[in-house]
Amino acid sequence: MAAAYQTGISSSPTSLLQALVTWLSGQGWTVNQSEQDGPGWRAHLVKAGSLHVNLRAAENERIWRRGASNYHDLGNGGYGIGLYLGTGWNGSNYWYAQPGGPVRPYDLNTSGCGMNLPQGSVAAYHFFDDGNDHITVVIERGPGIFCHMGWGPSLERASLPEPFPYFFASSSTKLNTAETSDLLTGNRRGIDLTAYPPMSHTDEDYSTISGSVGQTHCTAFVRVDAASFAGRWIGDCKPEDEGFGWTGRRMRDALNKCPDALGGMEEDEYVNYQYLWDSGTSGPGDRTLQSAFGGALLLPLHCFMEAEPQNRWAPIGYPPTVFWTEAVGNGYSAGDIYQLGGQNYMLFPFFAVKKAA
Repeated sequence: MAAAYQTGISSSPTSLLQALVTWLSGQGWTVNQSEQDGPGWRAHLVKAGSLHVNLRAAENERIWRRGASNYHDLGNGGYGIGLYLGTGWNGSNYWYAQPGGPVRPYDLNTSGCGMNLPQGSVAAYHFFDDGNDHITVVIERGPGIFCHMGWGPSLERASLPEPFPYFFASSSTKLNTAETSDLLTGNRRGIDLTAYPPMSHTDEDYSTISGSVGQTHCTAFVRVDAASFAGRWIGDCKPEDEGFGWTGRRMRDALNKCPDALGGMEEDEYVNYQYLWDSGTSGPGDRTLQSAFGGALLLPLHCFMEAEPQNRWAPIGYPPTVFWTEAVGNGYSAGDIYQLGGQNYMLFPFFAVKKAA
């Protein structure tokens, strides 16, 4: 299909998911299932016979099951859209139990991520398809506050033996439906602050319930080849603990905007942007800005897999349609179109998305 873009306003998480399903259907995706599920909505789509996406709109509820009666979601229920990829579809299974998704190694519960959303309308939604089935969804959930999710058939390949499908979102399963009253502190990325770029960050669980601080949870996953890791799915959480999206192997991104995600590794173990991004003591991304002319860099979000037993990091590619940029606030505004090399990119705080002409 040709590259496409759509924008609009939705009245609820359910109406947003329904609009997305309708748009994806027009882009050649087959809708296996799209129907009410509890108070919310579930949708399962497939493209090219193998790229299965599973989506669930939450309406004052928790959606990520852990065992028979518990949930990953923090709090007692909220609003958002959950996401994970899989390798198949079974209409008789729960939305969170579709074949081939990321799983916790100890109990095989599904791991994923999603967008935390308000109960009612959003300021605007933006749907992007680059024409090769790389889908990006950006939501202005409140004035000037953006969250996101997306997926694709493969990272831009770095000598990979096969395609490496990926998906990402601005919130982990832990915070996908959390309410602000569930959080120990405010100013949370993807909730009351704009999310960091796709693939580049983790969630920190400052919980009013547990009182925990600095634990980090997966917001991005990549499916690697079986020779690299038998469990296939790797994620960007910090601890080797199944409660935080851990699937058995870690993934990192060159930007790594959450320092707590560093764990025991050293920053210099893989190529990264540590000397370019905001350290908290200097201007944000000041080394990514052009001083000679009115422009800003668009930097690919390179990803790396932790290799064992060598405990080294191997490059696995980058998502081809989303980029880190500090253009917004430095001569550009959110929603501006930035042209580079004959290609259009729509700018948002911290990132840009490749856009159809």
